[in-house]
Amino acid sequence: MTDNHKRSKEWLSLAFNNIERVIRNFKDNDYVACVFRIQLSIEQLQKAIIFLLGLQFRKIHEPSKILESVEFNNNIQIEKKNLDQIKLIAELAKNIEEEGTDTRYGRIIDDKLISPEDKYDKTEASKFLNDLKEILIILKDLLKNISNFEKEVEKIIEYIKGIKELSKIGPN
Repeated sequence: MTDNHKRSKEWLSLAFNNIERVIRNFKDNDYVACVFRIQLSIEQLQKAIIFLLGLQFRKIHEPSKILESVEFNNNIQIEKKNLDQIKLIAELAKNIEEEGTDTRYGRIIDDKLISPEDKYDKTEASKFLNDLKEILIILKDLLKNISNFEKEVEKIIEYIKGIKELSKIGPN
Protein backbone atom coordinates (compact mmCIF):
# COMPACT_ATOMS: atom_id res chain seq x y z
CA MET A 1 0.00 0.00 0.00
CA THR A 2 1.34 3.42 -0.86
CA ASP A 3 2.39 5.63 2.01
CA ASN A 4 -0.26 8.23 1.23
CA HIS A 5 -2.97 5.52 1.47
CA LYS A 6 -1.53 4.39 4.80
CA ARG A 7 -1.52 7.93 6.21
CA SER A 8 -5.00 8.57 4.87
CA LYS A 9 -6.31 5.45 6.61
CA GLU A 10 -4.66 6.55 9.87
CA TRP A 11 -6.45 9.90 9.73
CA LEU A 12 -9.72 8.15 8.87
CA SER A 13 -9.26 5.91 11.90
CA LEU A 14 -8.82 8.96 14.15
CA ALA A 15 -11.91 10.55 12.63
CA PHE A 16 -13.94 7.35 13.06
CA ASN A 17 -13.05 7.22 16.77
CA ASN A 18 -14.30 10.77 17.15
CA ILE A 19 -17.46 10.11 15.14
CA GLU A 20 -18.31 7.28 17.53
CA ARG A 21 -17.98 9.81 20.37
CA VAL A 22 -20.11 12.31 18.43
CA ILE A 23 -22.94 9.82 18.21
CA ARG A 24 -22.59 8.77 21.84
CA ASN A 25 -22.41 12.39 23.09
CA PHE A 26 -25.48 13.39 21.09
CA LYS A 27 -27.46 10.45 22.49
CA ASP A 28 -26.34 11.49 26.00
CA ASN A 29 -27.46 15.10 25.35
CA ASP A 30 -23.86 16.28 25.82
CA TYR A 31 -24.00 18.73 22.94
CA VAL A 32 -20.84 20.62 23.90
CA ALA A 33 -18.74 17.46 23.71
CA CYS A 34 -20.61 16.47 20.55
CA VAL A 35 -19.79 19.73 18.75
CA PHE A 36 -16.14 19.58 19.84
CA ARG A 37 -15.84 16.01 18.48
CA ILE A 38 -17.59 17.02 15.26
CA GLN A 39 -14.96 19.71 14.84
CA LEU A 40 -12.14 17.21 15.40
CA SER A 41 -13.59 14.57 13.12
CA ILE A 42 -14.19 16.99 10.25
CA GLU A 43 -10.58 18.20 10.54
CA GLN A 44 -9.35 14.62 10.51
CA LEU A 45 -11.51 13.60 7.54
CA GLN A 46 -10.09 16.50 5.55
CA LYS A 47 -6.55 15.55 6.51
CA ALA A 48 -7.24 12.02 5.26
CA ILE A 49 -8.20 13.51 1.90
CA ILE A 50 -5.10 15.72 1.87
CA PHE A 51 -2.87 12.67 2.31
CA LEU A 52 -4.87 10.71 -0.25
CA LEU A 53 -4.05 13.46 -2.75
CA GLY A 54 -0.37 12.99 -1.95
CA LEU A 55 0.00 16.32 -0.17
CA GLN A 56 1.71 17.06 3.12
CA PHE A 57 0.82 19.67 5.72
CA ARG A 58 2.03 21.20 8.93
CA LYS A 59 -0.22 21.35 11.95
CA ILE A 60 -3.34 23.15 10.80
CA HIS A 61 -6.82 23.59 12.20
CA GLU A 62 -8.30 24.82 8.93
CA PRO A 63 -7.54 22.05 6.44
CA SER A 64 -10.31 23.38 4.21
CA LYS A 65 -7.81 26.01 3.03
CA ILE A 66 -5.54 23.26 1.71
CA LEU A 67 -8.44 21.46 0.02
CA GLU A 68 -9.61 24.69 -1.58
CA SER A 69 -6.17 25.24 -3.08
CA VAL A 70 -6.09 21.81 -4.76
CA GLU A 71 -7.63 23.13 -7.96
CA PHE A 72 -4.66 25.49 -8.39
CA ASN A 73 -2.04 22.79 -7.76
CA ASN A 74 -0.63 21.76 -11.14
CA ASN A 75 0.98 18.67 -9.59
CA ILE A 76 -2.39 17.11 -8.86
CA GLN A 77 -4.38 15.54 -11.67
CA ILE A 78 -7.97 15.16 -10.55
CA GLU A 79 -11.27 14.71 -12.31
CA LYS A 80 -13.59 17.72 -12.24
CA LYS A 81 -16.31 15.74 -10.43
CA ASN A 82 -13.87 14.77 -7.66
CA LEU A 83 -12.50 18.29 -7.46
CA ASP A 84 -16.03 19.65 -7.06
CA GLN A 85 -16.68 17.11 -4.29
CA ILE A 86 -13.49 18.10 -2.48
CA LYS A 87 -14.40 21.79 -2.75
CA LEU A 88 -17.86 21.02 -1.32
CA ILE A 89 -16.29 19.18 1.62
CA ALA A 90 -14.08 22.22 2.27
CA GLU A 91 -17.09 24.54 2.08
CA LEU A 92 -19.09 22.45 4.55
CA ALA A 93 -16.09 22.15 6.87
CA LYS A 94 -15.73 25.91 7.13
CA ASN A 95 -18.93 26.09 9.20
CA ILE A 96 -17.32 24.26 12.12
CA GLU A 97 -13.82 25.62 11.47
CA GLU A 98 -15.20 29.14 11.95
CA GLU A 99 -16.10 28.18 15.51
CA GLY A 100 -12.38 28.12 16.27
CA THR A 101 -11.72 27.64 19.97
CA ASP A 102 -15.33 28.43 20.91
CA THR A 103 -16.04 24.69 21.11
CA ARG A 104 -13.55 24.42 23.97
CA TYR A 105 -13.29 27.81 25.63
CA GLY A 106 -16.29 29.84 24.60
CA ARG A 107 -16.09 33.43 23.45
CA ILE A 108 -16.19 36.84 25.09
CA ILE A 109 -18.93 39.03 23.62
CA ASP A 110 -19.68 42.47 25.04
CA ASP A 111 -17.36 41.78 27.97
CA LYS A 112 -19.30 38.61 28.88
CA LEU A 113 -18.03 35.06 28.51
CA ILE A 114 -20.36 32.92 26.44
CA SER A 115 -19.34 29.43 27.51
CA PRO A 116 -19.57 26.40 25.21
CA GLU A 117 -22.45 25.22 27.44
CA ASP A 118 -24.30 28.47 26.74
CA LYS A 119 -23.63 28.31 23.01
CA TYR A 120 -24.06 24.68 21.95
CA ASP A 121 -27.50 23.21 22.40
CA LYS A 122 -29.25 20.46 20.47
CA THR A 123 -30.13 22.81 17.61
CA GLU A 124 -26.53 23.95 17.13
CA ALA A 125 -25.20 20.41 17.47
CA SER A 126 -27.73 19.18 14.91
CA LYS A 127 -26.62 21.82 12.42
CA PHE A 128 -22.98 20.73 12.63
CA LEU A 129 -24.00 17.07 12.73
CA ASN A 130 -25.76 17.54 9.41
CA ASP A 131 -22.57 19.04 7.92
CA LEU A 132 -20.64 15.99 9.16
CA LYS A 133 -23.21 13.67 7.57
CA GLU A 134 -22.98 15.52 4.24
CA ILE A 135 -19.17 15.36 4.33
CA LEU A 136 -19.33 11.61 5.01
CA ILE A 137 -21.72 11.09 2.08
CA ILE A 138 -19.35 12.90 -0.28
CA LEU A 139 -16.29 11.13 1.16
CA LYS A 140 -17.97 7.75 0.67
CA ASP A 141 -18.44 8.59 -2.99
CA LEU A 142 -14.81 9.71 -3.31
CA LEU A 143 -13.42 6.56 -1.69
CA LYS A 144 -15.71 3.91 -3.16
CA ASN A 145 -13.60 3.41 -6.29
CA ILE A 146 -10.22 3.38 -4.56
CA SER A 147 -8.88 -0.10 -3.91
CA ASN A 148 -8.15 -1.10 -0.31
CA PHE A 149 -10.66 1.40 1.12
CA GLU A 150 -13.63 -1.00 1.24
CA LYS A 151 -13.58 -1.28 5.05
CA GLU A 152 -13.43 2.47 5.44
CA VAL A 153 -16.36 2.93 3.05
CA GLU A 154 -18.36 0.39 5.08
CA LYS A 155 -17.61 2.32 8.30
CA ILE A 156 -18.62 5.58 6.64
CA ILE A 157 -21.94 4.05 5.57
CA GLU A 158 -22.46 2.85 9.15
CA TYR A 159 -21.79 6.36 10.52
CA ILE A 160 -24.11 8.00 7.99
CA LYS A 161 -26.90 5.67 9.14
CA GLY A 162 -26.08 6.38 12.79
CA ILE A 163 -26.22 10.13 12.27
CA LYS A 164 -29.51 9.84 10.38
CA GLU A 165 -30.93 7.91 13.35
CA LEU A 166 -29.94 10.77 15.67
CA SER A 167 -32.20 13.13 13.76
CA LYS A 168 -35.15 10.97 14.92
CA ILE A 169 -34.37 11.64 18.58
CA GLY A 170 -36.99 13.99 20.01
CA PRO A 171 -36.47 17.08 22.15
CA ASN A 172 -34.75 16.76 25.53
